Amino acid sequence: MTADGAATDGTDLAALVARVQRLEDLEDVRASWLDYCNRLDTGDLEALGDVFTEDGVLDMVGLGEALDGTYRGRASIIGDFYARTGSGGGQPVRRLMTGHLSTNMQVDLDGDEARTLAYFFEIVDDNLILIGTYQHRMHRHADRWRFAHLRITVRYRGRLGVDELQGRTLRDILAAPF
Repeated sequence: MTADGAATDGTDLAALVARVQRLEDLEDVRASWLDYCNRLDTGDLEALGDVFTEDGVLDMVGLGEALDGTYRGRASIIGDFYARTGSGGGQPVRRLMTGHLSTNMQVDLDGDEARTLAYFFEIVDDNLILIGTYQHRMHRHADRWRFAHLRITVRYRGRLGVDELQGRTLRDILAAPF
């Protein structure tokens, strides 16, 4: 023991390293989630694919018969789900992603895996409101945390009753000089 009561066997340093690693993991998990949200809102489907593992799974619940289901693999998640929602400018199901707010993320870390729960509030086509939850199972990779499984559950949906509402896409906002 040192004069200030610290252990000389390195246990204090090991505990500090573990605490710092936990904080970094929490921040990196949240960063992957925020990358997902921003890439979805800008319609950058190629970059959106990077937040999923190659063999990732997406379960969609409550969006409607045409899109509800399980999508397996990054290519299916992006091509068969997100491209069909219109998030990337695809035309099969016309939707303008106006934007969404995601909040209240809870993270449970277990080594190289994280499980999360987060809420979302989304406006689509300038008049459709979706409120629901994201549940993630993420895995640590050398360069980032990625979604191995994402379950999106729409809990509530409704239409805004407004006239002449005009929105701007996040892509247009970010393209303007700042």
